[in-house]
Amino acid sequence: MDRFSELELYETLLKTIADPFFVIGEDGTYLDVLGGTERSLYDDAHSLKGKNIFNFMDKEFAQYFMQKVLLTFELNRMHSFEYQLETESIKGIPKDGPGGVQWFEARLVPLSFLYEQKRAVVALILNISERKKLQQKLRDLSYKDPLTMVANRRYFFEKLDNHIELYAKDKIPCAIIVLDVDNFKHINDTYGHYVGDQVLKEVSLILSSQLEKDDCIARFGGDEFIISLIGYPSSNLVFQWAEKMRLLIETHVFNVGEIDLRITISLGITDMLMMDSDTTSIVCRADKALYEAKHQGRNKVKLQL
Repeated sequence: MDRFSELELYETLLKTIADPFFVIGEDGTYLDVLGGTERSLYDDAHSLKGKNIFNFMDKEFAQYFMQKVLLTFELNRMHSFEYQLETESIKGIPKDGPGGVQWFEARLVPLSFLYEQKRAVVALILNISERKKLQQKLRDLSYKDPLTMVANRRYFFEKLDNHIELYAKDKIPCAIIVLDVDNFKHINDTYGHYVGDQVLKEVSLILSSQLEKDDCIARFGGDEFIISLIGYPSSNLVFQWAEKMRLLIETHVFNVGEIDLRITISLGITDMLMMDSDTTSIVCRADKALYEAKHQGRNKVKLQL
């Protein structure tokens, strides 16, 4: 096979590859477009050949991408990065791909020779949208309690740490409520753990339905939950909210199969204070209030300042 035939074979092979390759000059001109045949992942970009990125992309994105191209020349090695792109914003190509906002990984490699008398990089573009969705799903699962699907302790304490910083700066009120199901061990011992699990799931649904956007509920462990209420201007309003939750649970019939249960909860409340520099002191106060509610007969709300 002569050199010409060999080059023609390589070019034919590149044209059949699912992911697109671009040869991009240092001025932003797309000198060549190869591959990108998978329409479920990419629009057909072959019409971009000979065009400059500043003519078919938004100025802000074009500047960002060309900074990466120039950095690749400077590094003189492969440079990879990820970016999100609204594919409908690309001008002058048929919209025959997946459409909408997609995530991509770009792998840029500087050519060691001039391409059409220009310094250039080869850019392999990979659609990583499904990978990003999976990563987000795994992140979400790592922050959720697998039984009740409310937040777990890890997420709650990270969020509470952030609010401590916000409170120190902007004085946005935050109240913490720790609660548990009264005599929950008796439910498990009498009806079994499956019934106990269903009760916890329903309790979490009832409480979650009463929260505002910035509030948070998490399973604290066992039959305990912890709640942060953001922006309530007084302890009295927080107490009223907690009392409403206590009554909602007390009057609710928990139906699990053929079993009808009525349960109660006890709640301990505290407000975030200027002296609170970490989560420990806040949660300890709410825990102490919960202990007082249990000690005084259960099915009560107690406030600890």
